[in-house]
Amino acid sequence: MTPNSSIQKLKDKSFILNLEIKVEDIRQEYQKTLKSIQLNFETKGFRKGKAPLDVVESQISPQKIFEEVATNLISYQYSDAVKDHHLRPITQPQIKFKTKNPDLEHSWQIEITGSELPKISLNQGYLKEIKSINQDKSIPDDNAKLDKIIQALVKHSKLDLPEILIQSDLQHHLSHLIDQANQAGITVQQYLESHKQTLENYQDELKKRIVQEWTINLAITQIAKDNKIEVSESETKDLLAKNPSLSQNTNMLYYLLTQQKVFEFLKKQ
Repeated sequence: MTPNSSIQKLKDKSFILNLEIKVEDIRQEYQKTLKSIQLNFETKGFRKGKAPLDVVESQISPQKIFEEVATNLISYQYSDAVKDHHLRPITQPQIKFKTKNPDLEHSWQIEITGSELPKISLNQGYLKEIKSINQDKSIPDDNAKLDKIIQALVKHSKLDLPEILIQSDLQHHLSHLIDQANQAGITVQQYLESHKQTLENYQDELKKRIVQEWTINLAITQIAKDNKIEVSESETKDLLAKNPSLSQNTNMLYYLLTQQKVFEFLKKQ
């Protein structure tokens, strides 16, 4: 199906898609979903999968089938709209019904917010500062030098990070915090109090850290691109031999190797 969609692209590389899902498509998906449920439906008087559609329809939760129809239709049409508008989303979209009290008998207006990879602006003055860092004999060791190089990258970078990416990462970190607290047998509130923090302060610090992490990662990617720093197949095999678990995340594998090579490049400036 071809979605009826319009798009608003923002400077920070986020976008807002507006979809209209026609009632004809809703009814068609409803029948398709009903038949799918029928295949494994069991009820008194009928063998599994043999109950008539009207019997199935009368015994299933209207809310359940609405959610399934909506999930399927929005997923299909979002995927089509992404292709039509040549988008490359990097995060789960945020979906909002603009139609009040949506049902299966009327068309829907849907708003979807997502984001592509944001662009970073890296002031070339960073190289001058890094050269100065490399020549500074007072820096005690490589770790301290690396910290200063990272600080220089952040200082000379300009990044407008979409709010949807910040919130996505924030929720990930908060979920990790909840897991940590549960494993320790305490509440999140008790965990924060033990670190003399409020939830608000913790979130504020997290947001700053998230922006800095994105800045560093994108700066490294940009430097690799500008200086044609690439990762070879033999290098990936060597790292996988040392860390087999990385085979589950090839993006992380390539990033770690790229990061290592970029830092080696910067230390030689």
